[in-house]
Amino acid sequence: MTLTEDRTTEESVSVDSLIDARVVFLTHYIPLYQVRVLQSLASSIRDFHVLLSTPIEPNRDFKPDWTGLDVRVQKTVTFRRKWRHREAGFDDPLFVHFPYDTTAQLRKLNPDVVMSLELGARSVGAARYCRRYPDTKLVLCTYMSERTEQGRGPLRQMVRRWLIDRADAITFNGPSCKKYLRQVGVPEPKLFPLPYAADDRTQYNGPVERVDATTRPRLLVVGQLSERKGVLPLIQQVAKYAVARKEQMIELVFAGDGPLRSAVEEHDVPANLLIKVLGNISPSDLAHEMKDCGCLIAATLADEWMLVVNEALNAGVPVIGSVHAQAVTTLIQDGVNGWRYDPTIAGDLDKSLDQYFECSAKLISKMRQASRDSVANRTPRWAASGALEAVRYVLNSNRTTDSETSKS
Repeated sequence: MTLTEDRTTEESVSVDSLIDARVVFLTHYIPLYQVRVLQSLASSIRDFHVLLSTPIEPNRDFKPDWTGLDVRVQKTVTFRRKWRHREAGFDDPLFVHFPYDTTAQLRKLNPDVVMSLELGARSVGAARYCRRYPDTKLVLCTYMSERTEQGRGPLRQMVRRWLIDRADAITFNGPSCKKYLRQVGVPEPKLFPLPYAADDRTQYNGPVERVDATTRPRLLVVGQLSERKGVLPLIQQVAKYAVARKEQMIELVFAGDGPLRSAVEEHDVPANLLIKVLGNISPSDLAHEMKDCGCLIAATLADEWMLVVNEALNAGVPVIGSVHAQAVTTLIQDGVNGWRYDPTIAGDLDKSLDQYFECSAKLISKMRQASRDSVANRTPRWAASGALEAVRYVLNSNRTTDSETSKS
């Protein structure tokens, strides 16, 4: 296996191409995959700072990496609550952060542009600062999909509209997110892409060819073992499939942990279905695991993206993915690099599994290469480029306003 070299930035940026501004990026914490995107932003902006609500959330299992970034941790009150998705029928635990020193931190840094993640308390603080200091422009960075936004309460909707009205630009993580933002009234010129990109330091970049007879039966499932990820319905559906096809051996390999781990491990399954739970594993170990599996199954009931789809495709692993993950509806083409299915429709997964197991070794080999090709351009620097355009846009609008004021 070949892993990419651990570099601080993907490429050097000339002084002439630097954005001459001070930019502050507010977020909850920095996932490992986001490090490279933030490094790309930092290498393209003269003065770039990051404000975190917390170093890491309690349910995350990795060592934070802030290499090459100026990071400060805010004073924050954090609450644990449940996200109840009535349409999909799940409860999902999450953490809500209320940083209360945003104004003080931003006064010290005196930014030209504030970039704030999500449409909650963090961004309310950023918007209030920018309203008080109108020379500072606000870029809201949103990560959502039409599916994840179903059934949001009226208070949340009111806060979001208040924030959207005060943003100078807004980024979106994918087509469904953009569609949602357009539906709530964000004008097209204010919208810029800030998509997900796999961490190029740890993703698998070795050969896409596999020993088909060995890898085909091994189906990889990555993520938290929770209601939202649909792991128990997945086991039930695959078990029913296996009962009807006793000649087909299947191994479900779960890479992840969570409240449903015991239920996953103890689930009754037929003799031709094996369940293996790896628990939480490092990104490098996950890359190795992808090398040994035939496909990824993404069974989620609601995901605003689902980065493991990118990672699997880059590893040459076709994806059988839920249409409730934006990554699946954006990246997966049926019969080209995987198959889409709806986990809430009985028998829909069976159709995808039939197509997968009935494919010839030659066709699967072709799909492996197509999988990698489908995400070849989705690098961290590519992901950062839309955010840089958003920064340029708001800075230029500021200069245009100054010019018009001086003329009058």
